Amino acid sequence: MIDIPQTVATPFVVATTQPPRDPASLARARIRHPLAADLLGTPLVRIRTLPVGESGYAELIETAAWARPEDRHLLHKFSHHIVVMGHIPPVSQPDHGQATRAIARVVAEACDGVVYDAWSHQVLPHDFRYGAEHPEFCLADEWLATFVSGSDRDPAGGLQLMTAGLHRFALPELEARKVPRGNVFAAVTLLRCLAVTLLQEHWDWLACNPGSRSRPLPVHTWVEGRDVWRYWAAEPKGPIGGRVRVRLARSDQAGPEMLPYLAVGPPEDFAAPAGEWWNDVVDLALPYVPQAPRRMAA
Repeated sequence: MIDIPQTVATPFVVATTQPPRDPASLARARIRHPLAADLLGTPLVRIRTLPVGESGYAELIETAAWARPEDRHLLHKFSHHIVVMGHIPPVSQPDHGQATRAIARVVAEACDGVVYDAWSHQVLPHDFRYGAEHPEFCLADEWLATFVSGSDRDPAGGLQLMTAGLHRFALPELEARKVPRGNVFAAVTLLRCLAVTLLQEHWDWLACNPGSRSRPLPVHTWVEGRDVWRYWAAEPKGPIGGRVRVRLARSDQAGPEMLPYLAVGPPEDFAAPAGEWWNDVVDLALPYVPQAPRRMAA
């Protein structure tokens, strides 16, 4: 079972040296996203400006992943953080999430700032402030990050992969442990495809169960290799891939505010070591697609 909160606090932080006097009014004057315009001035979106040392996000941004590492030199130039905080009902995703991020983008464009996404723990590209939210939602549009950790001194221990970004949708993050180094790309594909599947199932369930405060998750599910193209919102240009049955178990890892993680691994009836499952099953079934051109919106 997972808990379904009434709302999820969803912060986007604009780091800048030129904070506008009234960022909410500025956003209202510039925004072209209809839902974002409607949310401004309501309890669902709050905007406040604070010095870097008082925002509570300085250390997080310091340790964040940067979508473009070459932008990191900008970090120590910023004097203020403009916190665009969405309070988003899970049933309102992804529309309200995109609207909240659209507000952060127009504020960043006006003050030449960069946008930090607290849930995916990454600083978005400096030029991300330009442009508009795409009408078709896809996780590859900077909504989900995958972090890899492990020690070169202990190759037998394998790698650990963890997603960041699903908590904003009231879903557990995903974790893969003891992944052999040679199968890390297959593990990334597995987590991306599984995230696509779980998220769509989650939204379908929320739409059919309004007001529910908890929902069950299956112990086992199927991961489809073709979903890597759904992750990118792209037309297939290569192998579709096969399907892999996985086991989902509540992880003992605790995220921020004790939010849950799901450990992803071989099904219970897989008798061989986990390393063989990653190499002989996952790696052969799931194609790794590092990037794909987005299809045109319908």
